[in-house]
Amino acid sequence: MTDKSPINFDKTVAGFNLTERGIRSFTKSIQLGPFQVTLNARDSGVRASVSLPGTGLSKRNIKLF
Repeated sequence: MTDKSPINFDKTVAGFNLTERGIRSFTKSIQLGPFQVTLNARDSGVRASVSLPGTGLSKRNIKLF
């Protein structure tokens, strides 16, 4: 079994997601007209989500690479 830390650290600084094990991902949001596009890059690839801000409507996990 692997040792798990008793306290977890998870913080986003300037788009970089930092944990106790290092940088995990980079996120950038872009406003395109009425839509908000969010790109998320991590080891498993680049994914996107498209949403209409303020409505709760979104399409997530669009695989780009």
